[in-house]
Amino acid sequence: MNNIDGDYQLNQMLYERHVELIDAIKFHQLQKPFYELERKGVRAEILEELMMSSEFEECLAACQRELTGIIAKWDLADQLDTARNAA
Repeated sequence: MNNIDGDYQLNQMLYERHVELIDAIKFHQLQKPFYELERKGVRAEILEELMMSSEFEECLAACQRELTGIIAKWDLADQLDTARNAA
């Protein structure tokens, strides 16, 4: 996976895959698990306000960006290995 960082073409492929993965997960899908906190006593009104706060949106977007970045890197490495093994 370290080879990806030093190669412009691979880095471009990684970037494009990363954007594709970010776009594949809608923001409201990431919010859904937090509504489970109602079962632990957090009021729905608090969760609704929280979901609309910039602090929560920024944090969740950063989490999405970081996790999809890791997934994109592993996925691209797998694609490269598969292509190399097929050749």
